[in-house]
Amino acid sequence: LALAACSDFGMVAGDDGELAGLGSTSNASPPLTYCNASCKLNLRYPGQSRAVSGVATSLQVLPDKLMINWQDGVVDKLNPVWLRERCQSDATVDLETLQPIVMPHHYPEELLLTDALLHDGATNLKVSFSDGHTSHFSLPKLRQELTSFRESPLQVSEYKKLQPRLWSGSEAVMPQWTHDEIVGSEAARLALVEELLTGGQALIRGVPQEDGEVVRFGQLLTTLRATNWGYHFNVRTKPDHAKKVDEGAQKDLAYTPKPIGFHTDNPYRWPTPDFQALHAIEHCSCPDGEAPCDGCQVMNYMVDAYYIAELLRKEDPEAFKLLCEVEVRFENNGGDGGSALVHVAPHFELEGGDGSGHTLRAVRFSAKSGQYAPPLGVEKMTAFYRARRRFSELAHDPKYVMSLQLKPGDLLIFDNQRLLHARSGIAPTDGARWVQGAYFDRDGLWLNYERWRRRAGTTQ
Repeated sequence: LALAACSDFGMVAGDDGELAGLGSTSNASPPLTYCNASCKLNLRYPGQSRAVSGVATSLQVLPDKLMINWQDGVVDKLNPVWLRERCQSDATVDLETLQPIVMPHHYPEELLLTDALLHDGATNLKVSFSDGHTSHFSLPKLRQELTSFRESPLQVSEYKKLQPRLWSGSEAVMPQWTHDEIVGSEAARLALVEELLTGGQALIRGVPQEDGEVVRFGQLLTTLRATNWGYHFNVRTKPDHAKKVDEGAQKDLAYTPKPIGFHTDNPYRWPTPDFQALHAIEHCSCPDGEAPCDGCQVMNYMVDAYYIAELLRKEDPEAFKLLCEVEVRFENNGGDGGSALVHVAPHFELEGGDGSGHTLRAVRFSAKSGQYAPPLGVEKMTAFYRARRRFSELAHDPKYVMSLQLKPGDLLIFDNQRLLHARSGIAPTDGARWVQGAYFDRDGLWLNYERWRRRAGTTQ
């Protein structure tokens, strides 16, 4: 399900309303919403607001605020410090990097406005402040930031914020590339990274079946996240060998032949690893289209937890809200029983960190990592467990699940803060199985996406 089809969830397009430190009034439609009038969350996916005017019709200057009347009827009230920190004169920023050189305490304790003027066809603004400084602003840029704060950075010349493309297993097809395509073409790497940042997963075929290749491949795309397992870990049906002399063998449910339900990896770490890669160095295989088969019964499963969460949000807004609010405890003993990793966080994390945003930023879900609920009142505890049970039930519904069987040389990459993954049991007849994993950083993917996208644009 693409975000373009969000009307399937009963969304209504509109404006943002209040923005941090700012006020807005408008006769436009209400904010995007999935839920009924009793829902306390106002939901808006970024990039979906309507086109807005960057032309002002009039200004009203007060010492503590600038009121801008826009051509489309909206009125914004701007704080003097909010305006001043967006000034890009040589007194405020380094002109080469556009990085601010002024610290917050350098401004007067009470910075006020003394004057403001429109010019250049009411698309530019000149503002004078009480400390004698004068700033010039582009009104279209100011309006863009007022309406799309998260997608309107100041220090970069251009920016393209990709939006998640939600999918259901019954409809989705796993995107695939060959190892040679990715190694030999920056255009292919750009396409792969864009797919990872939107669809959340991809399969690379024909990767050399060598120890450490998952790390070498990952370094083509981004930086890697090391853990106490090192830069990679080995998934066999036995404990992983110790990486250090003072550590025992690393143990995990994944290092057994037992089946594993849907989960995200390492929710007991902060920050949680961003993307996971699994490389099949030694693996059984079935003829195409016949998996599982007698000689290879092990299967892997993927589900888009964002899609499942949105189903829950539509079905039961209060259940969704509980999974955003109730912080549970994830645990791990270090893999060898000799240490401890504990992180307390909600199952669903929304944009904004404090839950002030409306779009999902991350999902944490792992029964094998405990996810123990805190003491709550009887009614709230019952409602929370009902909400989590329903999310798990939806995630394990076969119609939402993508099934696949890795072949020798396959490398599967997926968003560990969005997609849940699971594995069937491993049969004795499946033979030797060696899957090597690694964790990839999200910010490195974004960095290379912007770099490669711009380079591709200069050659067209």
